[in-house]
Amino acid sequence: MSYRPCLTRMNRLFFKITSARVVAVVTLLAAFFHGAGASASDGKAQGAASPCAFSDAQFDTTTDVRALDEYRTAIAQLLKQEKFADLDCLADAARAGKTRFSGGGWKLRNIYIGLDSPQPGHPTQEDWLRHMELVQLWGKRNPSSVAAPIALAESYASYAWDARGDGFSNSVSESGWKLFGERMAKAKAILDENSALASKCPDWYITMQKVAQGQSWELPQATALLEQAIKFEPEYSYYYRIYANYLLPKWSGEDGDASRFAEEAANRLGGQAGDILYFQIAEAIACGCQEPEFNHFSWPRLQSGFAALEKKYGVSMFLLNSFALMAVNSQDWVAADAAFKRIGDNWSEEKWTTEAWFKQNRDTATQAAPMQIQARATRKEAQDNMKTPEGQAFRKDVEQKLAVFENSCLKESGSDQHKVELFLRIGKDGSAENAQTQERPDTFAVCMMRGLYLSFTRKETPFAAAPQAAYWVVVELDPATLAASAK
Repeated sequence: MSYRPCLTRMNRLFFKITSARVVAVVTLLAAFFHGAGASASDGKAQGAASPCAFSDAQFDTTTDVRALDEYRTAIAQLLKQEKFADLDCLADAARAGKTRFSGGGWKLRNIYIGLDSPQPGHPTQEDWLRHMELVQLWGKRNPSSVAAPIALAESYASYAWDARGDGFSNSVSESGWKLFGERMAKAKAILDENSALASKCPDWYITMQKVAQGQSWELPQATALLEQAIKFEPEYSYYYRIYANYLLPKWSGEDGDASRFAEEAANRLGGQAGDILYFQIAEAIACGCQEPEFNHFSWPRLQSGFAALEKKYGVSMFLLNSFALMAVNSQDWVAADAAFKRIGDNWSEEKWTTEAWFKQNRDTATQAAPMQIQARATRKEAQDNMKTPEGQAFRKDVEQKLAVFENSCLKESGSDQHKVELFLRIGKDGSAENAQTQERPDTFAVCMMRGLYLSFTRKETPFAAAPQAAYWVVVELDPATLAASAK
């Protein structure tokens, strides 16, 4: 007879967000999604084969968690080799075909990521200077290039953050702020000069969103930019992801802003497409640091979104790691265990930081999943019992007879007492064969379970005979109500 309780719940932004923040977001969302119902093309690794000399066939996101990183590094290598015609060919083909990797990642966006800073590793100033020279040379060699000026602007935005650093604002030097401002202004000037590209390439808007972050645009201005971007390319999830980051509390938003935006965006899109977008927005927020905002997202909807995404776009080993991390943060060890088994040794350093932490969570899921499965079965059986007239009458009798245990536990637990669901398995003779809670137990809950266990060891029968042997009952105990009634 087990009385142990079941295991359960174990960018940069400088916007000055006004009091009308959420109202502005909700009001403008209606405009965002007008005409946004068109779904992305189905299939895995969509799009016609590229006519370019460079082939991306070797970058298999379905089995290699580092495939996208390696693809971006290969793109950066083309820049270093001054293969500008190949870069234009790749970008033009990816843009025209709206091609994606398995998992739904746009090839175009990953090309620009490979070009926004010296790749790979931690670049020196020498690396940065050479990188900027190469991107500028690309534009000079091909003045008609759509990608070159956008890559140059995005590089200036990234170069600005390199000057600022990743620390708190009060740790940035005066010279660092000066360079940050100059480089961010240069990025905006390039975009403004090439504003016609806003009607040709979705990443013009991505880069301008980065400028908006760096220049601390007011929310209405940033929201108007988002509106324009979505009208141009409704399926480019990166717009939503960047905007949601604007709203995180650790920058200048408030608790729950990002998740509310994700819900509004997903609801406007609707159906499985909306669920996929919901997952994609959350995926940009979920991290090993346990970002508090993630707790505001709906775990059932995230599960639906991930399942729909895999069905529509195929498997991504990186996104599977993201899903496993979300499951861990949601304390869903059953879902986490299943994901870890699929991941095998393909763990993501970006998501898990260290192999030791990855393995720790994987092992916890392996151990906890069977107990959680049993706990869920117990809950379902108890809830099914309580739906019958017989079960409802029996629960009332159990609640009355629990008073003798509750009174002593109220005194013992002091202030460590909260509302709790208690699951009891009552024997045919009225004995308390099992007692557990599927929440983290406080002193009151522990006291209740201990008292019922001692009653069982003394072979006491505090309850009426159960309708059948090993009958599960669920009761909700509220210490505050119990204490008031006891007076």
